Amino acid sequence: MRRIVALLALALTALVGAHGQALDYIDTEANHIAMNGDNWDALRQRLAAIATQQHRVSFVQIGDSHIQADWSASVLRRRLQSHFGNGGRGCVAALRLAGTNQPTDYRLTADSAALCASRLLAREWKAGMGVTGVAVTFASPERQLHIATDAECGTFGHITLLHQPGPGYATAMIADSLYVGEPVAPWATRYTLPAEVDSLTLRTSFDSPFCGAYLQCSGAGVELNAIGNNGACFSSYLKIPDFALHTSLFGPSLIILSMGTNEAFGTESDEQICQSIDTLVSQLRAANPGVKFLLTTPMECHKKAWRTTKKRVRKGRYRTRRSMAFVTNRRIAEVRNLIVRYGREHKIPVWDLYAVAGGEGAAAKWIADGLMNPRDHVHCLKSGYELRGSLLSDALLEVLADDASQAM
Repeated sequence: MRRIVALLALALTALVGAHGQALDYIDTEANHIAMNGDNWDALRQRLAAIATQQHRVSFVQIGDSHIQADWSASVLRRRLQSHFGNGGRGCVAALRLAGTNQPTDYRLTADSAALCASRLLAREWKAGMGVTGVAVTFASPERQLHIATDAECGTFGHITLLHQPGPGYATAMIADSLYVGEPVAPWATRYTLPAEVDSLTLRTSFDSPFCGAYLQCSGAGVELNAIGNNGACFSSYLKIPDFALHTSLFGPSLIILSMGTNEAFGTESDEQICQSIDTLVSQLRAANPGVKFLLTTPMECHKKAWRTTKKRVRKGRYRTRRSMAFVTNRRIAEVRNLIVRYGREHKIPVWDLYAVAGGEGAAAKWIADGLMNPRDHVHCLKSGYELRGSLLSDALLEVLADDASQAM
């Protein structure tokens, strides 16, 4: 009970804006996970046994651009690892090699630019596709990769290259030593290092498109594998061949699905969105028996719309002027309701960010307080994402801490 009180105290101290102002519109009363009849006892017990059994527990978070930058996921990762132990950085995607933004806590570079690259939302995948939502090929099969993590991530003693099925990953040169890779899956080749490192240069042949790497340490604890792609919807991940099967490499105990924003800007019907959620959950469950799920809702944001105004220029005459303005995207609330209802009907827990962030009218307040990007009214600034990560951490730890009571 004392731990829960401490967690709630942490949540309250975090509720200040970029300029130190109180964020009284954040609904801390709503910051709980609605379990919807699911039971996480086994997951909680597995986490509680980390210290004695010295094992790793893997979480996977799948989402859109809100996840790709990793600003919220990094806070969640730190909070979980601070509580349960650092199980390693986990999945790192070849995002920058594919020509898009990449988290700042790791570096994944090559000795030359990619010959061609594929991104999840591109109309055509020129280099295939992998579990990370990106893939790259190089002009020459002989290639050097440099992989490094910052101090917060810790070190790694195992590196698994994620790639399209194909030959060419059996051996690698690391620090002038030859390593024979273990093909743990047709799309993944694992190398075990003699000692843990925070950076390495790896020379190998790329006969198939490269998607990223999976970094594991020897320590016990939690790892959070964040897979985020700009513009992604639930349906986007269904387009990746064997996506659910590929996630089994991480051995997840909990999968967090964090999408809905792009659905609110698209043309998918309610039925299509629910069908995509259901199909993705079903495929992930089949590939990862016993895994638990958490759905999160999108928070309110704005969209651009034409606004018409009339100005009187002389008696009886007016000049009409059209201008672009931001208005509330009402579809966000509808998609949020779909996710909440789906979770309730299928007994899948839901964290309702829409309500926690302040509900209707929240976007304007987040912008005013330096938490949401004033240029697009959709994405948060780093401070906003860190707040989102902190709030989700509070809600998760309330359920997962070994002395927490089951939230309902």
